[in-house]
Amino acid sequence: MGHSRPVTARIPLPDGWADRPFRIGDAVRAGVSTSRLDGGDLDRPFWGIRTPATGSATPAGRPQNYPARRSDVEALCRAFQVRMPKDAFFTHITAALVLGLPVPGRLARLRPLHVGCVAPGRAMVARDMVGHSLRIDPDDLVDRGPVRLTGPARTWLDLGALLTRGELVAVGDYLLYWEAPILTRGELADALEKYPSRSGLTRARTALPLLRTRSESPRESMLRVIIVLAGLPEPECNYRVFDEQGRFLARGDLAYPEYKLLIEYQGDHHRTDRAQWRADIRRIGRLEDHGWQALQFTDDDLQDPAALVARIALRLRARGR
Repeated sequence: MGHSRPVTARIPLPDGWADRPFRIGDAVRAGVSTSRLDGGDLDRPFWGIRTPATGSATPAGRPQNYPARRSDVEALCRAFQVRMPKDAFFTHITAALVLGLPVPGRLARLRPLHVGCVAPGRAMVARDMVGHSLRIDPDDLVDRGPVRLTGPARTWLDLGALLTRGELVAVGDYLLYWEAPILTRGELADALEKYPSRSGLTRARTALPLLRTRSESPRESMLRVIIVLAGLPEPECNYRVFDEQGRFLARGDLAYPEYKLLIEYQGDHHRTDRAQWRADIRRIGRLEDHGWQALQFTDDDLQDPAALVARIALRLRARGR
């Protein structure tokens, strides 16, 4: 009868090390062997760094184009911080993801991390990160747990170098949203004045007047920007429609009340959710019964702004503009 092989217990790490990221060099100096550092209970998110393994697919093991989750970005930041100078901080896309801002999917990636240092200090250089040397006031840095990063106003300003104007407006609308504002339009204007030499400043200056407080989704914001920049009248955001007796009929993403025309962005859940699809049909029927029309657009339409604007202009003319 065969005998099973005994399970060899892992050599314990120094107190506290099994719960936090650490540098290999520090571990070796503390007496941890290199073979122990290769144990399966440790992940390798960056060269020279070990972190406790999560027991599932980890940020270190995911492909570079994997859509970033906020918790994964925070974990990666905590790991990289053990190699960062004390005055360094996270910026740009990385800061935006940690802050929970609506970063466009093409940029919402775990890597590279964006790391800043205070100018005239030299920007960090390392694999899987982008270094920035920035002039920044300490008051424009915030802490999210152990992670230090640029605050919302400065992050929005830095994103001006990476996002389109519509995308930048979408982030700004999120920051100003009336039910839970993160900051004010004045704070964004102050950031523009405080850092007049920032990359992307022109885009941020042109985006600021387009920000609104009642937009509820990034795509809705981008749709509104396309309409306004084309020279059409600006529609009202999240307009509530009532019938002649004051009974609520519907709320539209964007609306021209004078012409009884709604402009709406339809995400895929309107197609894939059966209950949502049926509710949409009933809703449009109620609006049509009271003389309203609805123009619906999808993400594909946002890729062809000229055709989108032409449809809206045609419908406005047909309704008396």
